[in-house]
Amino acid sequence: MIKAIKRLLTGQHPERVLVFCCVPLLLLILNADVFARVGGGQSYGGGGDGGSGDGAAGAILWLVFQLFRILLYLTIEYPLIGIPLDIIVVAGVFYFFFWRRQRIQTGIFSTATGTAPALENSDIPTGGFVREFDQLRKFDPNFSEIIFTDFCYALYGKAQEARGRGAEALDLYSPYLSDAARSSLVQRNQPGLKEVKGVIVGSMAVSSVRGLETPIVQIGVLFESNYTEVTPNGESSFYIRERWDLERKRDVLSPEPEQARALHCPRCGAPLQRGNAGACAFCNTRIDSGEFQWYVSAITLLDREDRGPLLTADVPEVGTEFPSVFQPGFENARVEFERNHPEFAWNDFYARANLIFSELQAAWSTLNWERARPHETDSIFQMHQYWIDAYRKQNLRNVLDRFAVTAMQPVKIKEDAFYNSITMRIGAQGYDYTVDASGRVVSGSKDRLRHWSEYWTFIRNREAKPVAARADLNCPNCGAPLKVNVSGICAFCNGKITSGEFDWVLSRIEQDESYSG
Repeated sequence: MIKAIKRLLTGQHPERVLVFCCVPLLLLILNADVFARVGGGQSYGGGGDGGSGDGAAGAILWLVFQLFRILLYLTIEYPLIGIPLDIIVVAGVFYFFFWRRQRIQTGIFSTATGTAPALENSDIPTGGFVREFDQLRKFDPNFSEIIFTDFCYALYGKAQEARGRGAEALDLYSPYLSDAARSSLVQRNQPGLKEVKGVIVGSMAVSSVRGLETPIVQIGVLFESNYTEVTPNGESSFYIRERWDLERKRDVLSPEPEQARALHCPRCGAPLQRGNAGACAFCNTRIDSGEFQWYVSAITLLDREDRGPLLTADVPEVGTEFPSVFQPGFENARVEFERNHPEFAWNDFYARANLIFSELQAAWSTLNWERARPHETDSIFQMHQYWIDAYRKQNLRNVLDRFAVTAMQPVKIKEDAFYNSITMRIGAQGYDYTVDASGRVVSGSKDRLRHWSEYWTFIRNREAKPVAARADLNCPNCGAPLKVNVSGICAFCNGKITSGEFDWVLSRIEQDESYSG
């Protein structure tokens, strides 16, 4: 490597040495942490079995040694280049190991009180489409972002599975998918495709809201997903990025939650069953637009790669030191919420959020995801179950040891026709590592304390009884020991407790670097 640098310095382009020398330093810094845990855990679009923790450690030691040799050589032979690089390296090390860690450990807030001071610059503008959705609710008071998200999750999964059974099976969803959208899905089928299974939406984000000034409103949705296709040659797992363009008459009143998620005939509510000329077999209506419900006009495939989830990737923690992102007018929203719900107590809510956080971390670390079932909505439980199954398949287990919540801060409160939602920025710490079947650490560290924060959104049905949030492992409806089936139904009272009908449940987890409010 020293000879290579000398050739660069004595050649016609000595400035290239700056790039050449800085790359090892950047690699060293960017690979200092391993990103794995419930809620964001891995590189969703990764693939393969990844490398071992020992291999990563060896590579880092090699880079440190080579970097030291390079700097020593440059400082002696070419001080005009070497000394500035020495300063850059020292500043980078100081930032990462001292200043950055100090901000992570002290820069957030305390759970001891019912209120929490905001981080610096906490009034930064938020993204998202809050204003557009509020405007849509003027025409459709029933519109709920929570229900819309669940509808998109359900339709995406059903459509992908249906295309695995052929075009005729996919045509059953013509009341929700245009001819062009269905054709786009079928065109990606491999020759001899027998089945599409294991469809998991890793992330779903609204990318555009248009047409609010017209009779037809359009919403663009970006999906990142993973699914397995079965062909005569075997099984292949794919990482997918695609955009779905949905449209609907602006003034249509959204259906209630259960009807929206059921994917029945949008007009009469009967089970999907095609009659003559593609019409509903019950009401004889042929639906080819968003006259009654959201309708997918187009599907655009952005990326499709033959790879599954990466479970031992070295990915840096990003955004923990960022200031919290608050919704515009958060304090006014908070005051109004407290006035509308005098039974609500922040300390009780914090206790429940802490319980859910702890139960999820324990379920994740033990691969016993059924333990988390009572605390999550259907869509996020399914997503997390995918990761648990992926770890089991590769005989791996991601462990969060001696974890603890270090901070909680409410940043967003929303109320719609059916749900109340509260988004909390939760800070935590713990020892984060992944072990194989023999207990050998393959990524992460048992010795390096990891700090992180995420945005967790909890929902509760507006019709829930006005009682304090529970912080124990009993059914929030009947009080019996918490025991639910795979559908989230209590074994004693048959109440669906994962829908938020009785108490707060987790609906969404978003990372610091991607949360926009």
